[in-house]
Amino acid sequence: MALTFLLTSIKNGLIKTFDYSGKDSRLDYIIFMIFQIIWFCCYLNVFASSTNEIAWIPLLLFVFPSLACGSRRINDAGYSRGVFILLIVAPYLLFPFLAFPASVKKE
Repeated sequence: MALTFLLTSIKNGLIKTFDYSGKDSRLDYIIFMIFQIIWFCCYLNVFASSTNEIAWIPLLLFVFPSLACGSRRINDAGYSRGVFILLIVAPYLLFPFLAFPASVKKE
Protein backbone atom coordinates (compact mmCIF):
# COMPACT_ATOMS: atom_id res chain seq x y z
CA MET A 1 0.00 0.00 0.00
CA ALA A 2 2.71 2.49 0.99
CA LEU A 3 4.95 1.41 -1.88
CA THR A 4 2.08 1.97 -4.31
CA PHE A 5 1.59 5.50 -2.95
CA LEU A 6 5.33 6.24 -3.28
CA LEU A 7 5.46 4.98 -6.85
CA THR A 8 2.30 6.90 -7.76
CA SER A 9 3.73 10.16 -6.37
CA ILE A 10 6.97 9.66 -8.29
CA LYS A 11 5.15 8.70 -11.50
CA ASN A 12 2.84 11.73 -11.28
CA GLY A 13 5.81 14.01 -10.67
CA LEU A 14 7.54 12.74 -13.79
CA ILE A 15 4.42 12.74 -15.95
CA LYS A 16 3.60 16.34 -15.01
CA THR A 17 7.06 17.59 -16.03
CA PHE A 18 5.69 20.51 -18.05
CA ASP A 19 2.63 21.28 -15.90
CA TYR A 20 3.54 24.42 -13.94
CA SER A 21 -0.02 25.49 -13.13
CA GLY A 22 -1.41 22.58 -11.11
CA LYS A 23 -1.04 21.84 -7.40
CA ASP A 24 0.94 19.23 -5.46
CA SER A 25 0.37 18.27 -1.87
CA ARG A 26 3.07 18.56 0.73
CA LEU A 27 3.63 14.80 0.90
CA ASP A 28 3.82 14.43 -2.89
CA TYR A 29 6.40 17.22 -3.04
CA ILE A 30 8.56 15.70 -0.28
CA ILE A 31 8.44 12.21 -1.79
CA PHE A 32 9.29 13.46 -5.27
CA MET A 33 12.16 15.68 -4.11
CA ILE A 34 13.70 12.86 -2.05
CA PHE A 35 13.46 10.64 -5.13
CA GLN A 36 15.08 13.34 -7.26
CA ILE A 37 17.93 13.81 -4.76
CA ILE A 38 18.63 10.07 -4.68
CA TRP A 39 18.37 9.86 -8.47
CA PHE A 40 20.74 12.80 -8.91
CA CYS A 41 23.33 11.33 -6.51
CA CYS A 42 23.22 8.05 -8.44
CA TYR A 43 23.52 10.00 -11.69
CA LEU A 44 26.61 11.82 -10.44
CA ASN A 45 28.14 8.58 -9.18
CA VAL A 46 27.52 6.53 -12.32
CA PHE A 47 27.51 8.91 -15.28
CA ALA A 48 29.51 11.97 -14.31
CA SER A 49 32.29 10.16 -12.45
CA SER A 50 32.92 7.52 -15.13
CA THR A 51 33.18 9.85 -18.11
CA ASN A 52 34.29 13.01 -16.29
CA GLU A 53 31.64 15.02 -18.06
CA ILE A 54 27.97 15.68 -17.47
CA ALA A 55 25.47 14.19 -19.91
CA TRP A 56 22.85 16.84 -20.64
CA ILE A 57 19.77 14.68 -21.25
CA PRO A 58 19.84 12.92 -17.85
CA LEU A 59 20.56 16.28 -16.22
CA LEU A 60 17.51 17.85 -17.89
CA LEU A 61 15.45 14.86 -16.75
CA PHE A 62 16.38 15.97 -13.25
CA VAL A 63 15.97 19.73 -13.58
CA PHE A 64 12.64 20.10 -15.41
CA PRO A 65 10.55 17.77 -13.18
CA SER A 66 12.02 19.38 -10.05
CA LEU A 67 11.10 22.88 -11.23
CA ALA A 68 7.60 21.77 -12.22
CA CYS A 69 7.00 20.03 -8.88
CA GLY A 70 8.28 23.08 -6.99
CA SER A 71 6.05 25.36 -9.03
CA ARG A 72 2.98 23.24 -8.30
CA ARG A 73 3.88 23.26 -4.59
CA ILE A 74 4.22 27.06 -4.67
CA ASN A 75 0.68 27.21 -6.08
CA ASP A 76 -0.63 24.83 -3.41
CA ALA A 77 1.07 26.61 -0.50
CA GLY A 78 -0.38 29.95 -1.61
CA TYR A 79 2.92 31.72 -2.24
CA SER A 80 3.33 34.40 -4.87
CA ARG A 81 4.50 33.33 -8.33
CA GLY A 82 7.58 35.50 -7.76
CA VAL A 83 8.90 32.79 -5.43
CA PHE A 84 9.49 30.72 -8.57
CA ILE A 85 12.59 32.86 -9.26
CA LEU A 86 14.01 31.72 -5.92
CA LEU A 87 13.22 28.15 -6.91
CA ILE A 88 15.38 28.53 -10.01
CA VAL A 89 18.26 30.13 -8.10
CA ALA A 90 18.30 27.95 -4.96
CA PRO A 91 15.91 24.98 -5.14
CA TYR A 92 17.32 23.16 -2.10
CA LEU A 93 17.35 26.24 0.11
CA LEU A 94 13.68 26.74 -0.69
CA PHE A 95 12.84 23.11 0.17
CA PRO A 96 11.91 23.72 3.86
CA PHE A 97 9.67 26.64 2.94
CA LEU A 98 7.76 24.49 0.47
CA ALA A 99 7.75 21.26 2.48
CA PHE A 100 6.35 22.51 5.77
CA PRO A 101 3.47 24.96 5.16
CA ALA A 102 0.05 23.41 4.79
CA SER A 103 -2.01 23.72 1.64
CA VAL A 104 -4.21 26.77 1.21
CA LYS A 105 -7.88 25.95 1.69
CA LYS A 106 -10.34 26.84 -1.05
CA GLU A 107 -13.14 29.10 0.00
